[in-house]
Amino acid sequence: MTKPTMLDYIHETKPAVIGIIQNSGSLCGEFAKQVANKGYKRIILAASGTSYNACVTAKYFMEKMFSLPVTPMTAYSFAHYENVLSKDDLIVAVTQEGESTNTIDCLKKANELGLDNYVVTEYLDNTCTQIAKGKVTIDCGREFVGPKTKGYTATVLTLYMMALESAQHLGTISQEEYVDYKERAAATINNLDVIVEQTKEWFEANKEDLINCERCYMLGYGANVGTAIEGALKSLETVRDTFFGFEVEEFLHGPLASVKPDVYTILIAPKGFGYDRATELYKILHSQNEHSYAIGAQESVDSKHVLAGDFINDPDFSTLEYCVPLQLFAYLLYTAKGIDLEVRNYPRTRDALPTKANPVRP
Repeated sequence: MTKPTMLDYIHETKPAVIGIIQNSGSLCGEFAKQVANKGYKRIILAASGTSYNACVTAKYFMEKMFSLPVTPMTAYSFAHYENVLSKDDLIVAVTQEGESTNTIDCLKKANELGLDNYVVTEYLDNTCTQIAKGKVTIDCGREFVGPKTKGYTATVLTLYMMALESAQHLGTISQEEYVDYKERAAATINNLDVIVEQTKEWFEANKEDLINCERCYMLGYGANVGTAIEGALKSLETVRDTFFGFEVEEFLHGPLASVKPDVYTILIAPKGFGYDRATELYKILHSQNEHSYAIGAQESVDSKHVLAGDFINDPDFSTLEYCVPLQLFAYLLYTAKGIDLEVRNYPRTRDALPTKANPVRP
C-alpha cells in the first residue's frame, strides 16, 4: 500500500473539512453553551507548532465573535511561565494528535489552578482528552505525515466555528448573520480545488527559478500573518532550508536589510486593509529582485511570479484559501529538490528531547 503524501492530504482538505461547517452545532455546541453561561473575560489558546500557528491565525475572528481578548501562546510558555491567570480565563489547548507533552503540561496546570479548560483535538481518545475538562473534535480524519496541511486548515476552521457558535449563544450576532458567516466560510472551502490547480500551474511556470530557493521570507498581514508563519514552517519541515514568516510591517523594520540578490520573498496579499502598502512593497521588491513572488493579485504588475488566482478574498475567511498555495509550495519544492522526508537531520534529538507522550497511533 502506497504511503499518503502531503499532496494527498491537500487534495483531501475540501471534502474533509466542509463537514465542520455543516456540523458546527453538534461539534461546538457544548463549548458554546459553556462560554455563554460562564461569562469569561479572556480566552487563552495554548498550542505548539502548526496548532499554535492555527491559533495565531484564528485570533482576530475569535475576538470579533467573542468580544473578548483572545491570547495565543505556546503551550510550553503557558505551562511554565504564565503567572497572570484568573478564574475568568478559559484555557483552550489545541493539539491535533493530543499527545504533545507541552500541551499535556498546559492542561495539568489549568486543572491544578482550577481553571476551566477545553482541548481541541482530532481524536477523542488521547492523553489530552483524558486530562481536559471539555473536548471539541477537529473532525477531519487522521493525517499520517509529519507536516500537517489538512489538519491545519481544519484546526483554523474549527476554532472559527467554536467562536461562531458561541456568538450565536451569546446573542452577539443575529440568526441571519450566523447563516451568512457559515455560507461564506463554505464558499471559501468549496473554492479550494480551483486554488490547488492554479497553484500547481503557478509553481510549474516558475519552477526553474523556485527550485534554487534556499532562503525565503514569507510575508503577510492581519490574520494572514499566521498563514505566513505556518507557510514558513511547512517549508522548514520539508525543504529544510531557511524560511522565515513575518508580518509585512515587521519585515520593513529590519529584516528587509538582509534581502540580498539570492533571497526570495513570497507576499500573501488578500484584498483588504494592508493590501495597499503590501502591493507597494511587492512592486518595489519586484523591480529590484528577480526572486520576488506574490500570492494574490498585484495591481499594475504583470508577472508570472504573481499567483493572482480566483481567490474569493472573504474578509473573514481568506486565511482558509491563502494557506493552500504555501502548503503546495512546500510539497512541490521539496519533491522537485528530491528531498527524502524519511531521512531526518539529527535523528537522535527526538529521543533525547521527546515532544510526544505516546508513539504515533497506527
